Amino acid sequence: MSPSRPHFFEGQYLSAADLAAVVEHAHEARARILLGAHRWGIALGMDLREVPGPNGTLDVVLQPGYAWDGFGRPIVVAEPAKVSPSLFAALDAAVPAGAPPGPPTDVDVWVRYDEVTGPGPRPGFATCAPGEDHARVTERFALEAGARPELASRRDPVLVAGRSVDAAQALRALDPAAPELVDASIPHQELPALGEPARWLVPVGTVRYQPGSPGTLVAAEDSTRSRSARIRQYAGVVAGSVEAAGGQVRVHDRTRPYSPASSEELLSVEGDLRVDGDARLYGGHLDLVASHAEDPRLPIQVRRSDDPGAGRTALTLVIGDGAAGANRLVVARRSGTDPAGRDQHEARMVVTDQGRVGIGTEEPRAPLHVGAQGVQVGASATATDNFHVESVDGPRALRFSGGDAGAGTPLMSLTATGRLGLGTTDPSHPVHVASPLGVRAGSLHLGGDARWSSVSFNSHHNEANTAWVFPDPTRPAATIEMDAAGGFPRFEVFTTQPGNNQAWISRIFLNGHTGNVGIGTTTPSARLEVAGDLRFAGLAAVGSDLGLRLVWGAVGPSGGIQAGSGFTVSRPGGSGRYTVAFTNPFAGQPTMIVTRVHETLANNDGTAVTASETAVVDQLLVDRCVVATADKNGTRVDGGFTFLAIGPR
Repeated sequence: MSPSRPHFFEGQYLSAADLAAVVEHAHEARARILLGAHRWGIALGMDLREVPGPNGTLDVVLQPGYAWDGFGRPIVVAEPAKVSPSLFAALDAAVPAGAPPGPPTDVDVWVRYDEVTGPGPRPGFATCAPGEDHARVTERFALEAGARPELASRRDPVLVAGRSVDAAQALRALDPAAPELVDASIPHQELPALGEPARWLVPVGTVRYQPGSPGTLVAAEDSTRSRSARIRQYAGVVAGSVEAAGGQVRVHDRTRPYSPASSEELLSVEGDLRVDGDARLYGGHLDLVASHAEDPRLPIQVRRSDDPGAGRTALTLVIGDGAAGANRLVVARRSGTDPAGRDQHEARMVVTDQGRVGIGTEEPRAPLHVGAQGVQVGASATATDNFHVESVDGPRALRFSGGDAGAGTPLMSLTATGRLGLGTTDPSHPVHVASPLGVRAGSLHLGGDARWSSVSFNSHHNEANTAWVFPDPTRPAATIEMDAAGGFPRFEVFTTQPGNNQAWISRIFLNGHTGNVGIGTTTPSARLEVAGDLRFAGLAAVGSDLGLRLVWGAVGPSGGIQAGSGFTVSRPGGSGRYTVAFTNPFAGQPTMIVTRVHETLANNDGTAVTASETAVVDQLLVDRCVVATADKNGTRVDGGFTFLAIGPR
């Protein structure tokens, strides 16, 4: 409970309790102001500084400063205070006597409130009550060192409504749904009475200590200094609103000079700005200005634009008000610092106010200009699932490759001379395909290499150029071979065999060295060698361009066709008369040769045959002829004959 405020009147008898109440009331009022309007911590100073010690040693000194703890008690360091090695006795105790020093370690340093009673009254003025006879209490500070992982080792509980809780849980003591109070500054606590021990450590930094017998302080490393800056607890302002006097609130680092520039903005931050969470601009834009002296101000802005009528929203990045390429949006990496310590950058992507985008180049010459490193398509962790395009030498070409940029396998190259290479980076022709698989157009394939090459239907070489592949085995296939597979220039035509669409048979063969052509043979011994029958579907007369057709046949005595085609035979009446009808009539008068065969075509009667037996053409028309056969006396009798009819087509 808060102490009663003393009230004085004339003639009042004042006791020591009345005067102590004045002091206690002022003490609590100050404590509640400190904790109500601020959070506990360092207000100023209290830095740890390394200074040379005696005999080449190192000392660490706590600089003067001011802080207050979570009980609202002031901690004043009025002059530099040395961090005593005795604070690290627990670390030294872990090193056996005579053993070498242990490895240096980072140790946190804390400051806390402390007080001590002064000397008692002069003789004869003391009271009989023990402990009540001191006239002064000195408020001071004390240092501690070491790890404090548990809250209980860093601060004592506070008392709220008669309940002892950690300060961060003070609101939850009466309302379990209340949030945790992270800053742990509780102005409404029942404060410890004057002289009542209450522990609250304020972290001031980290030092580096090497345990030993005795141990020594050593120079801090970068990691030590980083931790030291991180653990220092500074006091902060607690407020629900900030009212700007004169229309401006200035946030300023008190260790730096004030900015000489005036500002019309409500909030001015003189230094770096950090936001851990969302930052929102309502109806305005983020304006990036080069300096306070920039006039007129170049519009470099980020803004949101809404079009309710169209139902759309745009985030607009403004890069000036020109269109000559002088204003640019640059995406860069930090490449170093200049002599003044300012960051230097290396551009990676550039967007100009002309509407040009450069990737890998700072001077884009087209709406999209990609540098030599090219473009990668795909972001798979498996490189072979990706592709990239780049402009490279060897020769100079636009190259499409499989794999990640900077590596992979070239797939296609379009050279500066207009040549397209598939599977080759140096095409020798306008279109150059390196793979034996070659080119496909529907079911037609052109492929092979210097050893074996083909133009094929429904068939092609495999990728190793060692065997045939038949895409559709249900259909026949054909191929024209043009190569030097046998050591000589070869032209050969193959087709698949009837009933087997994967078995080849040679149809036409040309040996380029001998000039011999074989039909049905691959070893022609003459200019033209035909293995098998030769049939003329159309024959031209010598010295004439008239087209001829030939019909031949063999007929038995009874009129049966023994050989030939393209005709039929009938018996119009009487012995030895046969009508031969041509399936396709001639276009004009034909010529016919007929020869008598004794008895049947297959019989041999020896001496019985007579040379005077004959056959004659009785009638010859464009669509038929009549043949008569006779014995040796000229009498018509049935007999076999052969004929050859030649006429215009």
